[in-house]
Amino acid sequence: MEDKQRNLVALILTAPASTIVLVLSTMFGGIIGSFIYVFGKVWQVVVPSLWRLKIEKLPISKSPPPERSIREGIVLGIAMSFVMFIAWLVVGDKINPEEVRSFVKPFGLLNIWFYLAVFFYWVTLNSLLEEYLFRWFIFEKFETIVGGKWAVILAGITFTSHHLFGTAAMFPWWAALLASFGVFIGGVMWSWLYLRHRSIWPCYVSHVIVDITMFSIGAYILFS
Repeated sequence: MEDKQRNLVALILTAPASTIVLVLSTMFGGIIGSFIYVFGKVWQVVVPSLWRLKIEKLPISKSPPPERSIREGIVLGIAMSFVMFIAWLVVGDKINPEEVRSFVKPFGLLNIWFYLAVFFYWVTLNSLLEEYLFRWFIFEKFETIVGGKWAVILAGITFTSHHLFGTAAMFPWWAALLASFGVFIGGVMWSWLYLRHRSIWPCYVSHVIVDITMFSIGAYILFS
């Protein structure tokens, strides 16, 4: 199988998976939804790893960050968080907190301790898994097919589709579109950072900073 065809198969197996899992886990909820979510996370790790080891027959790199790349990730994360905070100050009062609470209640997120546990999982593990999938695996597969510049855009679109359904379920259409645009910019910037340094760690650091900001705003909506 030629490289482009092979990488297209890899994209088909991975790019839609996170979005499908998010939709199904949200649709079913409860134990079934949790099982689907966990299955999706396992798929997110196992498929790219097996593809790398068994199909491409290459070792999995630790992706060491080049000098000063972590600093770039920190600066980018702070800049993006600042924009998020300003956007929240401008439009936050137009969002109905009760609608958001009604959406997250079945998932137990109105319990402050569970919310903190989810927050800890999100910023330590989930952000890393997303960088592993979207920035390393999916971006590189797009890159072999369309080149680096277009791969930045396509990986950003794929990353956005993964988050679109969650935001659409919690927020009014205009807020969901605004949030999706922000996610797209984040996905593009992190893909660009990966293209620049060939390491997921600067992207991960930046991602963590943004997620901390996101969960802080979320806590204000849910518990204030």
